[in-house]
Amino acid sequence: MKKTVLSGILILCSVLLAAQSNEVRSALQQYRYKEALLLLENEPETAENLLLKAESLEKLYNYADALTVYERLLQNNPDDTELLISAAECASQAGDTESALKNWIKADSLSPGNLFFQTKKAMAYYRNGNWQETIESAQTVFQSDSIPLLLRMTGDAFLNLNDPIEAGYCYSKAYEKNPSDHLSLSRICEFYYALGEIGYDTVVVMTEKYLNEINPNQKSIGQFNGMANYSSGNFDKAIERLEANIALGDSSYTTTYFLGMSNYGKSWHYEAVKWLSKAYEINDKDVNLNFYYGTALGRIKNRDKAVEVLQEGMDKIHEMSEKLYGFDVSMAETYQNSNNPAKAIEYYLSAYKRQPDQHNLLYSIAHVYDTAKDYKNALATYERFMKTAPKNLDFTRSTPAEGEKMRMEDFYYMVSFRRIKELQEQLFMQSGKK
Repeated sequence: MKKTVLSGILILCSVLLAAQSNEVRSALQQYRYKEALLLLENEPETAENLLLKAESLEKLYNYADALTVYERLLQNNPDDTELLISAAECASQAGDTESALKNWIKADSLSPGNLFFQTKKAMAYYRNGNWQETIESAQTVFQSDSIPLLLRMTGDAFLNLNDPIEAGYCYSKAYEKNPSDHLSLSRICEFYYALGEIGYDTVVVMTEKYLNEINPNQKSIGQFNGMANYSSGNFDKAIERLEANIALGDSSYTTTYFLGMSNYGKSWHYEAVKWLSKAYEINDKDVNLNFYYGTALGRIKNRDKAVEVLQEGMDKIHEMSEKLYGFDVSMAETYQNSNNPAKAIEYYLSAYKRQPDQHNLLYSIAHVYDTAKDYKNALATYERFMKTAPKNLDFTRSTPAEGEKMRMEDFYYMVSFRRIKELQEQLFMQSGKK
């Protein structure tokens, strides 16, 4: 009797569990993922149910929690390649590039020579910012297959390692394999556009081929075409192309700026103002924009706005000059401390040119010459420095009077005064020996 009752209970439990499992599957089949998750909370934590939970979380775009579930499953099944693939893909969606990379490396180690795993590992290195590893892993893949996407990624990796030649080669191969790859073409155009006049025609030819044969509505390629035509002086073609971009919904700074500049090049100042004003609304930090926008405003007789914009440009130049002065002085001091007097003097002179009222720089330059034993230039620069001294300054004393505060600049004048005497005597003695 007891056995009969127990068997009945077990059968009933099995029926209930089966009913619950079917209810979960039914919810999943009907895309009721939140309901499926609630049902799974009352289910036993089996591997199958954990997989259903992870699937439901992924369908709800909750990749971080789904990844946690996959990681729990992997603790008991660390060599399950299907789990590793799911965890890696989920981690990638969650933005956890380190976990994605770890799982692809593990999957690749379990199946050496698997092109799919090798490719995914190389891409994972790329997304994690491991540029050298991206290149090395990609080279392994390229022995079997030159995948266009991976070629472009490898180009990016070379570019991040400051190797534009190898990067350009990879972008060119990627574009050759997939002529519709506008991202690779954009990278190639960036390279040729940066070359200046010798590269503009190449950009025009390549972008026109793409726009005519592949996709006339690709905005980034259209933008490069307009930029290159403007820079080559083909203002009409630039205007035509950039206006087409505007019609496609491209209202970016680059497009509005070059469209405005193309109209400026044609002396169509009202149109220039129209588009340069839009560029100015997006980014008012560009000094060149201040100049051309302000000039165009002045030529359509909007003088008040022209003065305002041009004055902003002048203020930026002044501010920039002050910052560059600080950089020059820091560079000079660094080279001076690194025992490179020529470069130190070069930067001190640059700083002095920016702010000629900073007379202490003359003392610094003289001191560098002096330390380098270039006594003639040291003497000439000390003397030049002394010409800026206050007329009432007593050079003969070396210490301030009681209660007096001596400026550092005054101290430099006194040191220079004494050093001039020493150098004059030293040079005189040297000339006598000759």
